[in-house]
Amino acid sequence: MKRKFLLVGFALAAVLTAFFIVRAVMFMIFWMDPERGMHPVEPWMTPRYIARVYDIPREALQGILALAPGETPRVPLEKLAAQRGIGVEVLLEEIQALIDAQPPQ
Repeated sequence: MKRKFLLVGFALAAVLTAFFIVRAVMFMIFWMDPERGMHPVEPWMTPRYIARVYDIPREALQGILALAPGETPRVPLEKLAAQRGIGVEVLLEEIQALIDAQPPQ
């Protein structure tokens, strides 16, 4: 009886180990993909997120968004556009043009 519990425990541990190994490999493959996160700029994105994902200098993004130097608010683009009184589409087009102008890495 004692051996059955040990065998079941070992089998459970082996299955869990295999599960986490497969999961780790899948995450590694996902995060190594160079095209990961390269989707169009959307209204829910924040300036900080855009600067990090698309590797844009913050100064250039601050110029488009009319922000003070060193200011990168954690506010979505749609709210920034509303604060400036312009349509979010205008900001999206300007930011996408900036992204397209960046040299490929």
